[in-house]
Amino acid sequence: MTAELKGELDDLLSHAKSKAELKRERDEAIAALEREGYMVHKPGPPVEDTLDFDTSKIRGKRVRIAVISDTHMGSKQQQITHLNAFAAYAKECKVDAVLHGGDMTDGPPQMHPGHLHNLFLQTYDAQRSYAIANLPAFGKTPVYAISGNHDESWLKNNAGPIVPDICEGLGWNYVGQSAGYIRFGDVLIYLHHPHDGGAYALSYKLQKRIEALSPENKPHIFLAGNYHKAVHLAAYRNVEGFLLPSYQAQTPFMVSKGLPSVIGGVIIEFGIDNHGLAPSLKTEWVIQRMPVEEDYP
Repeated sequence: MTAELKGELDDLLSHAKSKAELKRERDEAIAALEREGYMVHKPGPPVEDTLDFDTSKIRGKRVRIAVISDTHMGSKQQQITHLNAFAAYAKECKVDAVLHGGDMTDGPPQMHPGHLHNLFLQTYDAQRSYAIANLPAFGKTPVYAISGNHDESWLKNNAGPIVPDICEGLGWNYVGQSAGYIRFGDVLIYLHHPHDGGAYALSYKLQKRIEALSPENKPHIFLAGNYHKAVHLAAYRNVEGFLLPSYQAQTPFMVSKGLPSVIGGVIIEFGIDNHGLAPSLKTEWVIQRMPVEEDYP
């Protein structure tokens, strides 16, 4: 390498380093301001694989979404009667979109010891076909879905990506494996399905997940499946955080671990303004207090 080329390369490396340092300093300054309670307006996060909702289909500047999660199709504890009732109510509410937070199916028999006995459908093909035939039909309302740890366990068995297959069969939008972003105009929603257990303090995992997001990837609304809980953590670090309930009653495995399961869904209405999420946000929990026994064929 000639001295001239080496000098040009050194200049390029120095410039790249200085840009990285500037980005770090900017992120630290924004984080410091947000810790003090200031709302820092930033352009839409440069997240990858973001799906955009067509806001021309809504009236005015408010969006109403229905959110479901953890339907666990194939489980003997699935709550498909309550799920269908919520879908009918969401239709009455004229929601603009439906989001699914993962664990669409209950996964293979090898999920954990004894899981075989919790399933009324034990194969990939059976759970996929049943889900396509029995998940609620939302008509022309767009549905956005991610996979969860139960769904992804089929990949460990070399069976295939079951949630993309189901989405294709239903005409739904597959957002991503365990996580994904959907943008509603200037409002960014992060749909996530963590692969860990909950905590005694219900908001703890939600707080830590929001804190772990880098500033450029911070959403306006954070929706987390997996935990089977109903929690709204309002305006935490300027993020509206939610833990999502499920449509699966408490299983024998949950009983053995002391884990309750909240049955239900949530309808969220929010406004869009020039700064992203408008100040007014409405939340309606639709919680079922009693499970339906043997709610499967």
